[in-house]
Amino acid sequence: MVIVEAIRKFVCDNDLYGLYRSYSWGGDQWESGFLDILKLETQLSNHDHSSGISLDDVKAVANWGKLRNPGRICGVSPVLPQKSCSNAITNRLEPLNVLKISIIKGIGSTYFTKILRFAAPAIYGALDTRCVRAFGKGDPISQHHDWLDLTVKNYGYGWFIPEAQKNWPAGYGQWLEILDTFCSILPANCPHPESFVRHGMRNKGVWTCADVEMALFAYASNAVK
Repeated sequence: MVIVEAIRKFVCDNDLYGLYRSYSWGGDQWESGFLDILKLETQLSNHDHSSGISLDDVKAVANWGKLRNPGRICGVSPVLPQKSCSNAITNRLEPLNVLKISIIKGIGSTYFTKILRFAAPAIYGALDTRCVRAFGKGDPISQHHDWLDLTVKNYGYGWFIPEAQKNWPAGYGQWLEILDTFCSILPANCPHPESFVRHGMRNKGVWTCADVEMALFAYASNAVK
């Protein structure tokens, strides 16, 4: 496949190890152990395996992501029943459909993917607007690779991924396949903070979809204008 060869070239041309370490969002940096990410992964993955993902979990992710007006979020709790994410290996897009029904208002497509990413980081990665701008369509100035059949929009209030476009949510499935491909190509050298391994959230050195997404987010953050 053309995309596989493109990813192999990307791996050769870019330092994924270094990109992962350079990831920065809010209080999360490699040097400090990505502690907020670890807290949310532990919280949501535990709830996914027990009581299901709650509305409070969603609000915690929204606060981490710096969503404007998180107080507007409302819906039916749990928003995802027990093991919706960890058991979704054969149909990873199904939880998106459930979230769309459960969460009445307040967040959209980007945050749906963040919820899945924290609940099951082994098989999900978030899809941020920066990544679509760098790897998809809608921002020709920032586009560096044409890997995604998804488009971002900006009407002057900030970039967003319209759920109404014909390639949603299939485009997110495409993103997950891209992350899977990276995981299959990369050597077992992901520099996880030791606490992730100690808490059972990672196998030492093994790249997960969420790890690759963090590296690609760092790349996209440098790419966008």
